[in-house]
Amino acid sequence: MISPQQALKILGKRPTKSLGQHFLIHQATAGKIAAAIHPEPGDVVVEIGAGLGALTLPLSKSGARVIAVEVDSELAAFLHRQFRAKTGEETVGVECMDILKLDLVALHDRFKRKLKIIGNLPYNISSPVLFKLMEGADCIQEAVLMLQNEVAERVLAGPGSKDNSILSIMAAYHSERKRFMRIKPSQFHPPPKVDSQVICLTFRKCPLTPRVESPWLLQVVKAAFSHRRKTIKNSLLASNFPDLTPESVGTALDEAAIESRKRPESLGLEDVLRLARALSKKSEKR
Repeated sequence: MISPQQALKILGKRPTKSLGQHFLIHQATAGKIAAAIHPEPGDVVVEIGAGLGALTLPLSKSGARVIAVEVDSELAAFLHRQFRAKTGEETVGVECMDILKLDLVALHDRFKRKLKIIGNLPYNISSPVLFKLMEGADCIQEAVLMLQNEVAERVLAGPGSKDNSILSIMAAYHSERKRFMRIKPSQFHPPPKVDSQVICLTFRKCPLTPRVESPWLLQVVKAAFSHRRKTIKNSLLASNFPDLTPESVGTALDEAAIESRKRPESLGLEDVLRLARALSKKSEKR
C-alpha cells in the first residue's frame, strides 16, 4: 500500500478539514488495530471512514467481508480501484455515503449475522456515530474505534469521574468497554492537534438487570445529566422529563437508593438502571 502522502499526490488532493481527515501512516499500528476486531472468514466488518485504506488492507487479508464506508467520493473511488485490482473480486465493498445514513439493521438482516465495526471516527461526528451504534446494538458483536482522547475518556469514564456522562452510561449499558492503545499525532498525516485512543466495545448478548428498555434509559440519563452542576434531584426537576414533582423525584430516588444531594457525575450504571426502573413504575401508574 502506498503512503497517504503519495496517494494524495496521485489524486491531486489535500486532506479535507471539514471531514476531519487525518490518515494513519504507520502500517504496523494499522495492523494491530485491525487485529483487535478479530476478523475471520465469514465475518462482516463495517469500516467507518475508510479513507485511503490503512485499516482496509489488513482487514481484506483476513477472509472477512469488509464494507468500507467513505463519505469522500474521490477516496471512495480510489479505494474501489485499489482493492478491485488487488483481489479481483468483491471481498471489499466500498460504500460512498455518510455513515450516519447506513442502515445497520438492513446489513444484519442481509448477512444473517452480527456485525463487527471498526474505524477512525472524525471528532465532529464521534458522538452521533457512537449513539447510532448503541441504537443498533442488537446487530453488533463488537466495535474497535479510534477516537480523540476527550471522547474516548467520556466513553470509558465511570462514576465519580469528571468525564462521566450520558455517553459513558449508555456505552456501559450496551457493552463491555476497554482501552486498547494510545496513538500520538505523529502517526497521522496531517497530524491532529490532540492524542487519540483506540477503544474496544464488546456488545452484550443479554440485557442487564433490572431490565430497562434502551430508549427509556436514554431519556432518564439525559434528564439526570441535563444540569451537571446541580444535584441529581434538582437536575431531574430542571429537565424536560414529563410530570416530575419534588415529591415524585424524591420517592424515585429513595426507591433507587440514591442520595438526592449527589451530583449526576457520581452515578454509576447500576444507579441509573434503578432510577430508570423507579421512574418507569411512576409512569405506568399515571
